[in-house]
Amino acid sequence: MAGRILKDDIDALRQQADIVSVVGDYTTLKRAGRSFKGLCPFHTERTPSFTVTPDGNFYNCFGCGVSGDIYDFLMRIEGLEFPEAVEALARRTGVTLRYEQMSARERRAVGERSRLVEVTAAATEWFTAALFSDGGTVARDYLKDRGFGRAEADAFDLGFAPNEWESLSRALTADGFKEADLVTTGLAVRNDRGGLRDRFRGRLIFPIHDPGGDVIGFGGRVLPTIDYGDFEPPKYLNSNETPLYKKTRVLYGVPQARSEIVRAQQVLVCEGYTDVMALHQAGFANAVATCGTAVGVEHLKMIARYAGRVVLAFDGDAAGVKAAERAWEAARELSSDGDGVSLDLRVLVLPDGQDPADLARQLGADGVRQAVDGATPVVPFVLRHHLEVADLTSEGGRTAALRDALEVLGREPDPDLRREWARTEVADAVGLSYDFVARTAARQGVALDVHEGVAAATGTQPEQGRAVGQTTTARRARLERAVLRSALQRPADLPDEWFELDETHFTHPTARRIVTTLFAAGGAGVAMDAVIDAAEHDELRGMLRALALEDDPELDAVTEEELARQIVAGRVRSLLAERLQAREQELRESLARLNHATDRDRLVTIQRELQELQQRRRALQGSASEAG
Repeated sequence: MAGRILKDDIDALRQQADIVSVVGDYTTLKRAGRSFKGLCPFHTERTPSFTVTPDGNFYNCFGCGVSGDIYDFLMRIEGLEFPEAVEALARRTGVTLRYEQMSARERRAVGERSRLVEVTAAATEWFTAALFSDGGTVARDYLKDRGFGRAEADAFDLGFAPNEWESLSRALTADGFKEADLVTTGLAVRNDRGGLRDRFRGRLIFPIHDPGGDVIGFGGRVLPTIDYGDFEPPKYLNSNETPLYKKTRVLYGVPQARSEIVRAQQVLVCEGYTDVMALHQAGFANAVATCGTAVGVEHLKMIARYAGRVVLAFDGDAAGVKAAERAWEAARELSSDGDGVSLDLRVLVLPDGQDPADLARQLGADGVRQAVDGATPVVPFVLRHHLEVADLTSEGGRTAALRDALEVLGREPDPDLRREWARTEVADAVGLSYDFVARTAARQGVALDVHEGVAAATGTQPEQGRAVGQTTTARRARLERAVLRSALQRPADLPDEWFELDETHFTHPTARRIVTTLFAAGGAGVAMDAVIDAAEHDELRGMLRALALEDDPELDAVTEEELARQIVAGRVRSLLAERLQAREQELRESLARLNHATDRDRLVTIQRELQELQQRRRALQGSASEAG
C-alpha cells in the first residue's frame, strides 16, 4: 500500500482545482454573483438551492443542508474515501501527487499494479475491437437477442474473445507486453510447450472494474451458436485470483452504478452480469453483481461506503435462501466489528425460474420499482422459508419449528425487531400465542424485551431525562467506556488530545458522571483514592472501582508498550473526532438557515470553520485508524 499523500500536495490541489468544473459534471450551474447555483445533485428539487463558491472551493445546499469542500463533494457524490477523492481530483487535473513513507517494497507493488493495469486495459481494447469486428457477429447477435445494443456494450466495455487458442496472447505480446504479465493477470496460461494459451476463448467478455474504473479482471460467457467441439466449457468463466483481482472484494458494475447508488442510498445486488445490464436498462442504475461468489464482509464494506440499504435480488429457492443467510451473517459480522457499520439488508424474492433481467423485461421500470420498494427484510425472509419447509401439522413438528425459528430470531441484534418478528412472523405462522413464544424464547436464551442496547454495552441502566441529541449507541457507549478505562488504568499513555476533552464529549450519563468526578479530583493520573473521594455517592464510587479494575481484552493482548499507547491514543482521538463531527452538523444546520443574499459574510465564515473542523477530524480519524 502506498504511503500517505503529502499534506502540502493535498492543500495545494484543494486550492488549485476548479470546484465549478467538477460539480458541473453532475449538475448544471449558473453564475449568481460571485457564486454559482444549480439543482442539488444529492436530493430532488425543482428550485435551485445548491450553491458553489469558487472562493475557497466550497459548496452548500440550502435545501438538504449538505456542504463541504471539493474533496467532500467527490467523497459524497462518488462514495469515495478521502485518499481516493484526492487521487481522483489529481487524475482529473493532471497533478502528480507525492507520497511519504513509501518503502522500496511498496514502490515495487505500485509499479507492478500500474504495469498489470496497462495489460488489462490493452486486453479490454482488443476484446472490444473483436466484438465489433466481422468475427464478433455471433456475440453481437446474442446481445441483440437478450435486448442489449451498442449503448450497453459501450457503458460496460463489453468485448468478444474469438474461439481461437492464442489470438489475444499473440496480439498483446506483439505490442510489447510481457508473457509473464499476461499469465499474472489471468489472461493466458502456459501450454504444454511452454508457450501461451488464451484463458478466454469463444466467449462474450465482461470486463470487471475496480471502484476507480481500472479493469482488474474479466468474466466470459459461452455463446449458444459457437461449436466448442467435444469439450463442454463452463457457462461462465471468471478471472482467477491475481494481484489485481480478488473475487471476495469485487462487485461488478460499481463504477457505472456508484453515483446512482449514492443518490438513491440503496444498492441492488444480483448474481449475473446481464442482470446488472438489464436493470440499468430499465432505469435501475444502482445495480451491481457478485462475481461468482457469495456476498461477504468485504463486499458489504464496499457497499457501506455508498449506501445504507442493500436489496439482494436472489432466487427464491433453497440456494437463494442460503445466499441470503450468508449475506446476513456477513452483515452481522460487519456491524459487530470496530466500525459498527449497520446495513438495512432486504431480499427481492424472484418468481421461480426468473432472474432480475427477466423481471425487468416482464414488469418494466414501474413494476421493478414496486418490487424493490416491497423487498422483504432479511430476517422475515429467512424465517418464512424455515417455516415453509417445517412440519406444522403435528405438535412435535410445531415445537421443532418454533425452536428453529427462535434460533434464527436470536441472531437479530435489535430487541425491538426480535419482539415484533416473534409476534408477526413466528407466533402467527406456528399457530401459538405470543406469550408462549416469549416464554419458550426465554428458556432458549433469546431475549424479546427492549431493555437492551446501552445498558448491556455499558453495564449500567439507561437514565431518564437525557438531553435531546445525546442518544448513546452501543458502539459509542463502548468507546466512552474504553476511554475512561484507559484514563483510570493507563493515564501515562493518554495523548495530548485528552486535555481537549471535557464532560460534554461524553454522551452516556454514567460516563459523564465519571469524567466529571475524575476532573474534580485533579484529572487522569491522580491517586485512585482521590478519585474515589471526589465521587458523590456509593454507587458512583462502585462504578469507578469496577472500571479501574476491569479487564481490557484489547490491551491485555498487546505485549508492546508502544502499540498499547497507540491504541489508547486512537480511542481518545476517535471520541474527539465524533464531537467534531457533531459540531460540523450544527454548522451545516446553521448554513441551511442563512439567507444567501444577505448573510454572505456569515456564510463564508461558517464554511471556513466547517472546512477547518473537517480537516482536523480527518487527521484525528487517520491517527485513530493507524492506532487500531
